[in-house]
Amino acid sequence: MKSFLAILALGLLALIGQGALARLLPPPWCPDIAWLVVVALGLRWPHFLSGLLLAVLLGYAMDLVSGSLMGQHALMRLLSYLAAAVASRQLDLSGALPVSIFVFIAMLFHGLAMVATLSFFVGSSGIGIHVVGQALVHAMANVLAALPVLALVERLRARLWEEELGRRSWPMGLPQGRSV
Repeated sequence: MKSFLAILALGLLALIGQGALARLLPPPWCPDIAWLVVVALGLRWPHFLSGLLLAVLLGYAMDLVSGSLMGQHALMRLLSYLAAAVASRQLDLSGALPVSIFVFIAMLFHGLAMVATLSFFVGSSGIGIHVVGQALVHAMANVLAALPVLALVERLRARLWEEELGRRSWPMGLPQGRSV
């Protein structure tokens, strides 16, 4: 529970930091830090269902502050979490290059899916060459920010996870994860 709340707080702080960073950088060059927290959860979070809940909560928080369609970010964060969770179980995403490639491809699809859902529900212009160019730039900006964000989430998760495991014990007095 402590790790769940800590990661939720980190995601909300990332959302605030992203808003502050958006005041300094033009839109395609500003990384989506809160999205990177969700991807980090998908790649490294040990509990699937609590990760789903975190992804949806962070998505709804983004919906509330962004003024987008209600539920659009929540749906896209949920899909991003699922893609990261499946990819982490099927692929070897342990190095910097594989993670960077995954983040680039996932953000590219995420950005194009955001435009496509907006175009479907609101009737705005669809995906054109200009949108694809901005999506490529935005994906590259996220690749540059991905490794520090993923490292921070992994460090926080590992530290809190070890503390929680250390406090719990089996009825026989043996700590979890150890055998006789």
